[in-house]
Amino acid sequence: MKVLVATDGSERAMKAVRKSLEMAEKEGADVTLLSVGYFLRSEVEDVPLNVQEALDADSRTALEKAKALFDEKGIKVTTVMEKGLVPANVILEVAREGRFDHILLGSTGKTGLEKYLIGTTATKVVANAPCTVTVLR
Repeated sequence: MKVLVATDGSERAMKAVRKSLEMAEKEGADVTLLSVGYFLRSEVEDVPLNVQEALDADSRTALEKAKALFDEKGIKVTTVMEKGLVPANVILEVAREGRFDHILLGSTGKTGLEKYLIGTTATKVVANAPCTVTVLR
């Protein structure tokens, strides 16, 4: 089974990471960790480079944090960092292109209003995914 895990490093995203680790241990799932870095440069010409660099660093940190859990157990995991304006669209595209069987993600993220609302990213992924989706709270 191919499992795609979207992570932004938030508490709920890390629950999804831990669930995927459990699936890898118990079911032999092939897990890919995905972090979507917000890409601003093409849409907002005046965004300072250091802002984009900080957003990229957040994505790398989220992946490193998630991968460390797999490394501790000696379990192989693939990491992917993509960029996009709408994280849900990127998650859906990666899931389709990679022919994933299952997507795991947190119910809310750590950025902007998403930390207060029932996640717009999760809602869009659930509504449009080409495979099973598990949303963790």
